[in-house]
Amino acid sequence: MLNFGNAKFPMSANSSPSIVRFGTFEVNLQTGELRRAGQKIKLQEQPFQILATLLERPGEVVTREELRSKLWPEDTFVDFDHSLNAAIKRLRDALGESADSPVFVETLARRGYRFIGNFDTPAAPPAAGPWQSKRSFTKRALVIGLAACAVALFVVYYSHSRGSKAGQPTVIPVVTEVGEKYTPSLSPDGQHLAFAWNAGSGSNFNIYVKLVGTEEPVRLTKQASIDFNPVWSPDGRYIAFCRIQNEESGIYIIPSLGGAERRLRETFWQGRMDEILWSAGRISWSPDGKLLAFSDSASPGEAASIFLLSLDSLDVRRLTLPLHSKGDSNPAFSPDGQTLAFSRVSQEWQGFKAIYTVPVSGGDEQRVVADNKDHWGLAWTPDGRYIVFADAGWPISPGWLWQIPVRGTQPERLLFGQEGIQPSIRGNRLVYVRQMGNLNVWRRKLGSPHSASPPDIFLTSTKMDSGPQFSPDGSKIVFESTRSGAYEVWMCRSDASGLIQLTHFNSVTGTPRWSPDGQQIAFDSRSTGNADIFVVDSKGGRPRKLTDEPSNEVLPSWSEDGRWLYFASNRTGGWQVWKMPSTGGRAVQVTHQGGYAASESPDGAFLYYAKGLNVPGLWRVPTSGGEEVEVVGSLEAGYWGYWAAVDNGIYYLDTTAKKPGIAFLDITTHRTSRVFDLENRPARQAPGLAVSPDRKTILYTQLDALNNDIMLVENFR
Repeated sequence: MLNFGNAKFPMSANSSPSIVRFGTFEVNLQTGELRRAGQKIKLQEQPFQILATLLERPGEVVTREELRSKLWPEDTFVDFDHSLNAAIKRLRDALGESADSPVFVETLARRGYRFIGNFDTPAAPPAAGPWQSKRSFTKRALVIGLAACAVALFVVYYSHSRGSKAGQPTVIPVVTEVGEKYTPSLSPDGQHLAFAWNAGSGSNFNIYVKLVGTEEPVRLTKQASIDFNPVWSPDGRYIAFCRIQNEESGIYIIPSLGGAERRLRETFWQGRMDEILWSAGRISWSPDGKLLAFSDSASPGEAASIFLLSLDSLDVRRLTLPLHSKGDSNPAFSPDGQTLAFSRVSQEWQGFKAIYTVPVSGGDEQRVVADNKDHWGLAWTPDGRYIVFADAGWPISPGWLWQIPVRGTQPERLLFGQEGIQPSIRGNRLVYVRQMGNLNVWRRKLGSPHSASPPDIFLTSTKMDSGPQFSPDGSKIVFESTRSGAYEVWMCRSDASGLIQLTHFNSVTGTPRWSPDGQQIAFDSRSTGNADIFVVDSKGGRPRKLTDEPSNEVLPSWSEDGRWLYFASNRTGGWQVWKMPSTGGRAVQVTHQGGYAASESPDGAFLYYAKGLNVPGLWRVPTSGGEEVEVVGSLEAGYWGYWAAVDNGIYYLDTTAKKPGIAFLDITTHRTSRVFDLENRPARQAPGLAVSPDRKTILYTQLDALNNDIMLVENFR
């Protein structure tokens, strides 16, 4: 046995130099595993590297600077002292010891660490003569030398392998707990992650923090509220976040290690989490720590602007003033704190969407990109040259992460970021939410206009199926689905068999509607960039494009006589209902006070329509002309596709009760009755309801699952 300071490092001739044993522990330097009494103990990469380094030089002091050079390359952005202390603590936790009573790892204040444990000694061999002892000593010395070399080679290999991968981004899940998780934010040192989580279920969200690489998150906020969008102070000591809670909505601040919270400013924020997510990016902390940029309305009902809140005086200065717009959101300070990026959405949700920058000191806004996509969060690259953004819709339009030069050329899709939203960047780390929704079509039998049978799932996949529509004879159904990768139009029999894909645009294509004779199907598609109306033969074939305006034309439906196609268009600025000959030709404007998702009554006497995402209610106007009348005032804004007109009334989504469900309005008596409750939540901005021609079956779309994980990209450049 050889002595190295206080440590003893014995090996027998038949011991493996890649295995080191001490106490009840066994370290496999080749596989990077730590076991205790034969049971594998989870130990992250950095703590294991520290252990291997200490084992390489048992009894000797390994300085903190040496560990830094081994664990973190020179170009790594990290709070070294905090990270090393955390790694040492995780190592001690795995070894079952503390800094006050070390058994294996001793701390030498301000210097470093050393391994002080005793290595396992094999049973003593029989007494031997001088020559045999010398030979035994030589053999043991050789084996010990091999072991030390193995440890050294392991450390060199480990460091080299990490360095060799430094230029290659790697993507790993970092938060996978059950439930919905949003708005991740990396701490200034890139080692901690704050995020909003509903703890597995429910409508309340709180702020959680975890050390990257560990399992258990720490809950910071504990109110029955919707807390989201955490942002770190530049020194990492505090976290500001958004809260929506009855009369307590506003911007709050809390110590990042936990403690008392306080409200910095009251806001006009309101709504459910699915509505909030459209503009979840509400606040950003300036790099100098003096300002919070936030998105809010100056008064209830007003479009949101970007404001700057002084953390010294709590004075507020308005930075943007959106005109003819739904508002500004997703503020993000540039790394030098001189510029603020933000996103702007036009008055109607399918309208003009763009990313802008504006000097923090005030001045002209500069448009970076206008791509008509939903920008779920903005993040600057550390050099301040690019802005990373997402292009997903909620939840029916899976997106990707993109980046664009601040000077504004063409966006570039990142190699990673599939189904990604809400990016956050610190140093060479990027985190984002990967979101995957699952929409399915359900079916119930109608016993009468006021009652229905128990539900059964009708069209289901791991993707998104929505917008079912019965053929005029009830034998077939068309619907939209992402089961081929992108939204396309599909068809099946009335029993859900015989699935056929009708379109192959590999773009957002859907909202199909049958012609009255069942020979054609109209639909919309963004295959050419903006949305246009197409028609395809119900037996298949090449689709025919009917519109060619630079605006967006969506949601076609046929007149009962088959002569006209109604559709929604924003060619005049806001959304209105138009109609054109079903064979193509000049379009005529029908509505003038807003209109969207129109459909004639079965007798052709009235045109029913919603008004888009922001206006509640269902309206109608005589097809022969006249004044519009609101028919259903309780149809919630955004659920423009959850209604169906029949001979004597209208089925529609009712969200006024505690649980959403389907209601029926009798047009003759003007009485409303609840038909059934939904099993899950409806999907916003999706076509969701259809009734069979014989009035015996109703189909409806539900959001049955919304899965998301927070992903970490290492070596992001």
